[in-house]
Amino acid sequence: MYFISAFRKSIERTEITEFFFQFLRRLCLCGLCKKYIGLAFSLLFLIVSAVTLYAADYLSVAGRLSLWGAYALDNDSIKEDPSLTGRIKIDAQKSEWRLHAWTEGGWEGTVRSPRQDHSIFKNFDEVYQDNTPYLEFKELYMERSLQSIDFRIGIQRFAWGRLDEYPVNDLFNPWDYTQFIVRPLEERKIGVPSLSAGMSRTDWRYEVVWVPWFVPYRLSKPNERWSLIPAGTALSEVPNAEVIPQEPDLPARKLENSSVGFRIQRMGEIEWAVNLFHGFDPRPLFRTTTLHITEQGGKLLIDPGFVPSFHKITSLGMDAAAVKDDWSLRAEAAYTFNRPFNMRQELWGYPQAPCSGVTSLNPVEIEKDALDYGIAADYRLFEDGLLTIQAQQAVIFDRPATLYDHSVETILWGNFKVGWMNRKLETNINLAYNPEHGDSLVKANAYYVFTDTWKAGVTALLLDGPPQSIFGRYAENDQIMMEGVYSW
Repeated sequence: MYFISAFRKSIERTEITEFFFQFLRRLCLCGLCKKYIGLAFSLLFLIVSAVTLYAADYLSVAGRLSLWGAYALDNDSIKEDPSLTGRIKIDAQKSEWRLHAWTEGGWEGTVRSPRQDHSIFKNFDEVYQDNTPYLEFKELYMERSLQSIDFRIGIQRFAWGRLDEYPVNDLFNPWDYTQFIVRPLEERKIGVPSLSAGMSRTDWRYEVVWVPWFVPYRLSKPNERWSLIPAGTALSEVPNAEVIPQEPDLPARKLENSSVGFRIQRMGEIEWAVNLFHGFDPRPLFRTTTLHITEQGGKLLIDPGFVPSFHKITSLGMDAAAVKDDWSLRAEAAYTFNRPFNMRQELWGYPQAPCSGVTSLNPVEIEKDALDYGIAADYRLFEDGLLTIQAQQAVIFDRPATLYDHSVETILWGNFKVGWMNRKLETNINLAYNPEHGDSLVKANAYYVFTDTWKAGVTALLLDGPPQSIFGRYAENDQIMMEGVYSW
């Protein structure tokens, strides 16, 4: 406490620092700071470092603090605790050099069994990361501009493609699926250590990206709310059982396991681009091993017998966009060579009644060429009203009957965003439907903006469909979420 008081006097007092020190003081008084001392002082270091330079002309700082909780509408749904997330964005530019940082940290309410002896930092080599509290560098890179050429090195996120939610050419950044559907696309992306360069020539822009080593996606464990695999969730419902998924062996950090991409973009009334990607598929996939069930201390310990699997692909794609009056049109397509798929889960070989012992499971991976494409239209109905319609399909060539996915899979999207009362009230409704399996999503929210820094809102989420479908796998996760946001 003495250290906090002394350090507080040594820096400029602002609304941001005052808020932080009050929060840290309460943390110490309630005893949590001893447990979370690393997180508290890491946040302290980031905020103070930013604020001491804030007055400089070459530095800008923005932040956001969000507290939210979800009320599960289904009694059988896995519950979660409230979550607290803090975010700081820093941009510093001096002559041709620029530093950009996006740091996020907080307490993750979806984690059910946090490891007490684990680092608070999210890392690049684990799929199941149950560290809460946590800190993560979403972006942290240096940029150098030389006339028409820009170089970036560090942790980066990229945006190749035009579609919402599932841009088919956006393959460099794996996703964090631990709060899938709840989080917007930008927040789902995991930053990857990479080197990129871009060059602009009149109406043309060329971009090349190199990711030197593989970074996996992140998944929830079978006993957590947004678990991706119904088979694992079903095992976690076995009475007096604990499901312990195994971390996969990641591809070795060698040159041949890096990912690379090239993009050529043409500016004009119709913007279009050609994209080439060769690297690891960022979409979740699994391989089976053996199901292990052992008794220990009066309970069952279950190794579910599947681990994430990683395959290299080559994707050639195009995207385009145009604006005409109140309309904007967007489209993209990508042909993927040797894209991996999993077979239907009833063919994985799980026993009808799991019991102690070892069960060998069936191979479940298949590689097929696939074509993904989609088109979206945005129409401004009135000044603060925007309607978006989007349709996208995936075509699997030479599809075997063992796949759950049909030869053609479709997702239809609709989104209507309106600002009321001079944008004091923000409302949004999002609908999605997959006609091949009949699964659907309905998401509606309303936020009231109290001031430039404070807003609060409520979000309703309804999901339905068969257990293996894209939305139906979360059918028990209908919820109402309440959130308060402080921004600066």
